[in-house]
Amino acid sequence: MVSCRNAHPPVRQQSGRGTLTVCLVGTPDTFGVAMNKSLALFAVLAACAPAVEESQKNDEPTPETDCAPVDRATPSDTALDVADASNAFAVDMYNTVAEGAEGDENLFFSPFSISSALGMTLAGAEGETERQMRAVFHIGDDETAHHQGYGELSQAVFAKPTDCDSTVKMANRLFGQTGYPWLDTFLDVTALDYEAELEERDFAGNPDGERIYINQWVAEQTEDHIQDLLPEGVIDASTRLVLANAIYFNADWAHPFEASATQESTFTLRDGSEVTTPIMYQTLITRSTFVDGLMAVELDYEGGTQSMVLVMPENADEDFAPSSAFSAQQLVAIEDSLADMGEVSLGLPRFDFTRRTDLKDILEEMGMVDAFSEGIADFSGMADQATTGESLFISGAFHKAFIAVDEAGTEAAAATAVGVGATSAPSIQFVANRPFAFYIRDNATGTVLFMGRVHNPTAD
Repeated sequence: MVSCRNAHPPVRQQSGRGTLTVCLVGTPDTFGVAMNKSLALFAVLAACAPAVEESQKNDEPTPETDCAPVDRATPSDTALDVADASNAFAVDMYNTVAEGAEGDENLFFSPFSISSALGMTLAGAEGETERQMRAVFHIGDDETAHHQGYGELSQAVFAKPTDCDSTVKMANRLFGQTGYPWLDTFLDVTALDYEAELEERDFAGNPDGERIYINQWVAEQTEDHIQDLLPEGVIDASTRLVLANAIYFNADWAHPFEASATQESTFTLRDGSEVTTPIMYQTLITRSTFVDGLMAVELDYEGGTQSMVLVMPENADEDFAPSSAFSAQQLVAIEDSLADMGEVSLGLPRFDFTRRTDLKDILEEMGMVDAFSEGIADFSGMADQATTGESLFISGAFHKAFIAVDEAGTEAAAATAVGVGATSAPSIQFVANRPFAFYIRDNATGTVLFMGRVHNPTAD
């Protein structure tokens, strides 16, 4: 398991927050008999928009702030096990996606959003389908404990500090065919542990109208950053269920950058070519580390509840090979060694991009095969198949994610603990003018909410 916990206390947020993940169930006829209904799972990370203001030098030990941390109950060991499982999946997926990416393609996704949507799907899986899903998502034999732990973890993660402009929120929703006989055992898990209410929709009578309706729900949950998630044709009269999870994140840096310090600078791509892009600069007191040829720097967001960790090779001449960008061991080592405060001279490019990911091939490559196989998938824990005469499978899975990191559009703010205990250690140079990876985590539980890489900050 991968643990990324800090010593900060945990947080919780109310139901109805977020980014998006969805699952559809439909009914293609085979040999004239209604057999497998396509459970089309669409996983979407709505918007991660950590909007950043700039400041050239910020090394005061305790900056003033009106952003007060929230008292959070300590999460149970079960909830922390769920965080570790989600982080292990995050590393696996990052490497799988990176190995299949082309050239200087930027990557961004929310492992927590995907885990949430597929966690709801897992609640209805049985047999070998269930076993494969548990293996991919690093879930042990006690599935009930996992679902309950997920509920506790969500309560810990999605509370925000008071008087803060930052936003971190999540929403789950089931859109089900009107009158379909969903099993109470399935709906109880999704309602109690995932806070996902069932909303009945008429897929059979108005499939495209319902597609538009769900897309509008997604847009609302993601502050209009995710538009037209479901393309035309993916919902039809055979659709039975859409499971959606949405996560939205927008926060100020604890130590903002000064706009006047931003400079047009050279960024070197993996092939050695160069592009010119705005890079923000500042010197601050924060945590950094060197692990297995990688260097990492932690940047707190306002309130100290979440942080971004930047990672790139220590040697500027070393190729940032996608498959070696992260391993579970490296992630744990980075987190374990991000302890001592010191002065860091930081350069970070402005960047923003949207990524749509087809998860079906990726999840199949990771070992989740049966769930997508018509006639083989076993989701008999979702609905009474004796009544419907239908079996269900996942026909597709998609994830869409947006991130923006810049100095515009937010209020200048300062944060809590950064700078406390400053040492006389020499300044560390971390200038991200070449490919780098990053992840955004909840500090109290160590849950990785978002993960990505920037190979070209000028690419959309």
